[in-house]
Amino acid sequence: MKKIFTIALVALTALACNSVPKEGPYIKAEKDGSFTLYIDGEQTYVYGVGGTNRPDMAAASGANAMRTWGTGTIEKDLQLAAEHGLYVMQGVGLTKRLESYYDEEYKERMRQHVRELAEKYKDNKNLLIWGLGNEIQLDGTNNGVVWGFVNELSEIIKSIDRRHLTSTVISHDAKALDSIAKYAPSLDVIGINSYGNIENVAPMVEESDYKGAYLITEWGPTGWWQTDLTEWGAPIEQTSEEKREIYEYRHRVGILEAPRCLGSFCFYWDQKEERTPTWFCMFVEDSVEGLPLNGEKTPMVEAMQRSWTGEEPEQVAPVVEHLLVEGVKGIDSPKVSGKKPFTATINATDADGDKMTYVWEVLKEATITGTGGAWEPRPDRVGEVVTTDEGKIELEISEPGNYRLYVYVLDGTGYASTANAPFQVQ
Repeated sequence: MKKIFTIALVALTALACNSVPKEGPYIKAEKDGSFTLYIDGEQTYVYGVGGTNRPDMAAASGANAMRTWGTGTIEKDLQLAAEHGLYVMQGVGLTKRLESYYDEEYKERMRQHVRELAEKYKDNKNLLIWGLGNEIQLDGTNNGVVWGFVNELSEIIKSIDRRHLTSTVISHDAKALDSIAKYAPSLDVIGINSYGNIENVAPMVEESDYKGAYLITEWGPTGWWQTDLTEWGAPIEQTSEEKREIYEYRHRVGILEAPRCLGSFCFYWDQKEERTPTWFCMFVEDSVEGLPLNGEKTPMVEAMQRSWTGEEPEQVAPVVEHLLVEGVKGIDSPKVSGKKPFTATINATDADGDKMTYVWEVLKEATITGTGGAWEPRPDRVGEVVTTDEGKIELEISEPGNYRLYVYVLDGTGYASTANAPFQVQ
């Protein structure tokens, strides 16, 4: 009788563990090896944005979540989420410095930090996941000490906050997945940042020791570290039209078709400088002196609205073709003389028939760069910003060096399509 009772108890416990609670988020393992996220008993797929910019536009476009990287503005971010019906993957910043994970003072400070966060926000209904660190396995920190500490922080949160999930975020890294499986079993889900290799995330996870669910926590255009280079080493950025196409394709193939993936956060629902002012940005710059841009949305916003809702947007962005410097594409390393003017041209069309204007700017090629998304300064401008009514401009630069020409195509409806080309003045 005792044996039968024990078996029945185990069965009931397993059933309870795989049931869907009425409150809070819960990840259910399905019989076919896939996973399903439930929030307050409702099956939910994450259509998320990276960043907290324009939550109104995110929600209107079909998004249901946003991701942050630190707790400095947590009150504001959770309030914005509540106002716009969004969930939050709340980042908790952790260092990439290996020596800090052997520093008891740093570790105790982080323990106390997560305790305070868990106590304060344990009942918040817009908070979905605690994200413990972003790509902390870089720079030689993929070891048991680091992931063991992440696991400890996860357990501290769980001892206080029974409502929310815990996670960490890694770059596209099979070894890190294996390490997390071994040293951080307390985590509910893993976040993976992947760009040009996003189609390979699902097979990488399948082949790893990690057996749980995951989110694609950053994805977007092909990264500057993955593209072709000019003869002088300048990376070639995709045009906004190429990015629009790749966003739609990668969301479908790299995310929706991956059975263990619970959704994603597209990058970057804002503007930042990383090699260029446009590379990962789903909005253009705002309030830059001499640059007549006001944070317009790019075609990648159009792409996500189409992907999230399955419907065609009422308004679409201009379509830009390749930008040519003296008739040469950026990939072919255009060179011009510093002794005479040269021309640049771009072809653009607008399916809605809107009038287009072209904003041209030349910047020096970036030389102060960071890694892992670290801050970078905007490169110096050369000459004046010029606005034209046609896709052609004549330029003259006398000082030899490496430069990049940017063009923004505005249609007056809130869109800005972009292209740029590196070139060399000889």
